[in-house]
Formats: sequence, C-alpha cells, structure tokens
Amino acid sequence: MGAASEPASQSAPVRRAPWSGRHPAAHSTSAADKLVDATIACIRQHGVEHTSISAIAAIAGVSRPTVYAHFDTREALILAALEKADAAIAGQVAAAARRRSTTAADFVVEALVAGRREFRAESALNPVNWLLAESQAAGDALSERALGIARTILAPIVAYDPRLEAHIDEISETMIRWLLSLLMFDSVRTSTEAKLRSYLRRAVLPALNIPSARDDSEKQADRGTGRRGGAP
Repeated sequence: MGAASEPASQSAPVRRAPWSGRHPAAHSTSAADKLVDATIACIRQHGVEHTSISAIAAIAGVSRPTVYAHFDTREALILAALEKADAAIAGQVAAAARRRSTTAADFVVEALVAGRREFRAESALNPVNWLLAESQAAGDALSERALGIARTILAPIVAYDPRLEAHIDEISETMIRWLLSLLMFDSVRTSTEAKLRSYLRRAVLPALNIPSARDDSEKQADRGTGRRGGAP
C-alpha cells in the first residue's frame, strides 16, 4: 500500500469526483469513519495542505499502517473527509432555510443567507473554496460537485412549489453563482443578514422567476375577479 512514506507533494489541489450527495459508502465501517472524522479535525486545525497521514493517525490514535488498511492514499482519505463535510454543511444550510421559510421564494433567499453564514464559519472545510479552485483547474465555469451541493440544498424547494422541479438544475446553477459571489464580496447592501435578505428579494428572485407569496395571492385575486392577462 505504500505505507512507508508520505506522498511527495501535499500542496497540489486535491481533485474531487462529482459529488453524489451521499456519504461515502465504501468506507462505512466504524474504523474508517473514525479516520474520516480525524481527517476533518486535522483539516480544521492545519488546513488540507498540512494534513498528513501521520497527523491523521495521531488524532485517531492509530498507526499509519492502520490508516492505509482502510484508505489506499492520503488523497482518498481527504476526499472522503471533504465529501462528509460537504454533506454536513449542505444539510445545515437546508435545515436553516426551512426553519424560516413558508414559500419557495423564502427558501431560496434563506438558503443563500444560511449558505454564506455556514460556509464562512467553516473556513478550512469551506466546500465553496475548493469548488472554485477545482473549477478553475478544470477550466470549467462550475464543477459538477458545486452543482451537486446546490441541488442537495435546494431539494426541499419542490415541497413548497412542485412546479419548480423541472427547473431545479437552472435554479441550482444560479444559486451557486450567487453564493460564490456573496462569499467573495461584501457591500453595504449585504453587510448584515437583514440587508442581504432584502437585496436577494430584489435581485435574485426576479432573475429566477420564482413567484413570491404576494405574486401568488395577486394571481388568485385576478382569477377570482375574472380578469385575464392584458385586460384593463
């Protein structure tokens, strides 16, 4: 397995496969899970570049050969850790958005607000940073992993408005673009969460063409009075 030496270079970006939205199934044993959790802890403390097999083994309380018995390479273990972290953060964002939402429009706004907050709180494990880096390395505008995270976060939106299911890919792409921008740049309009919510309702919802509760109520009122589009 090559347990005798560390990989020669630890500074190169870790290439990650498109995110499945699920925790790694191939390493479901408790010992492997313990190693993945130790890797996450190590990344939080030292960053990915300085996370070594020796450091992971020390945190987990095992030997290097034990680590290699479950994961062939350092990269494979880091990928498992980052995927687990991605899933956890995406779940936190979706849960936070659902707590404050009563409509699909609310959910999109709250998901972006919570996404900025949660991703910034996990600076070492922030998946968007890695998604941006791997997209640039691949020469793509957006990676499949970025879109996978957005789809997972946005999955509950269909419960608010089933009509959006057919547009979930486009909404996911738009969301991840806005989220990357919000993580990289601040302004007076986005300096607080209250201001950010107002800004997103003005700027993002019209772009996504997601009706607000007010839009739906106005349409219902129009139907109730027998008015038709274009009628005075």
